[in-house]
Amino acid sequence: MRKIDKPTLTAAVVFPICVSTVGNVAFRGRLTACQTLVNDAENEFDIKITKGLIHTIIPETLVNGNVTNIELKKLYTGQMVAKPQGRVYYDELLMSAPQGLCPLCSHGEATTLDHYLPKTKYPRLSIVPVNLVPACKDCNTGKLADSPTGPTDETLHPYYDDIENVKWLSADVNKTQPISLTFRVSAHATWDPLLSARVISHLDCFNLNILYASQAGRRLSGMKFNLENIFSSSEGTTGVKKYLTAEAVSYEHVNLNSWESTMYRALAEDDWFCSGGFRLIAS
Repeated sequence: MRKIDKPTLTAAVVFPICVSTVGNVAFRGRLTACQTLVNDAENEFDIKITKGLIHTIIPETLVNGNVTNIELKKLYTGQMVAKPQGRVYYDELLMSAPQGLCPLCSHGEATTLDHYLPKTKYPRLSIVPVNLVPACKDCNTGKLADSPTGPTDETLHPYYDDIENVKWLSADVNKTQPISLTFRVSAHATWDPLLSARVISHLDCFNLNILYASQAGRRLSGMKFNLENIFSSSEGTTGVKKYLTAEAVSYEHVNLNSWESTMYRALAEDDWFCSGGFRLIAS
């Protein structure tokens, strides 16, 4: 996961702008009356996300006694996404994705905003900026759990969690035919048990171990010819290790925990693979 600076945008700015574009006067009035409750929801989210207490936020379907969750969902899609006055904030959040990549998986292109807590269950957070995270389509629609039921179920949040500067993603080289890799979390020594559990939950929730293994399989097929040439030359096993290590270092310079950097590092450190095991790579 990639860290993103927490937005300076707040609900106090975004919500009234979106509400102002609503045509129906009566509906606009009902929404305006929700402003304080929306601000309160934003504050609660901001406090609880750093304490592993997001799961204690109570779901609701009715806000202020007269605004439904469906109506607040429509405020997001109809006013923040579709109307230019709100879209400027949507785009600002979307463009915060590092290198245009989804910060949740570090692989797909960020093309949408993901609600960390779903707007159907938490309608007051529908257009609260800290609840809106740049994401790729797969991460946005493929989450295995739409809301946490306990502290260890809380996935990582790019605005609040920073694990970029320590190595935590590992891969095992499976001596199968064809060769495959299994990606897993190696909890860093400085992490507490809750953070370790949340990182594991993040990989599981977004199916990242499957995504990374699939991508690694494709990359392996593309490097087989090159590895054979290196191995068959005077460089042998040493040359293969040198090549893979150089690739690992290059990718680690960009993202220490990308599937690419993790794959190359695992391959470089596997003596069996470097001494000819790579020949079991699928052609």
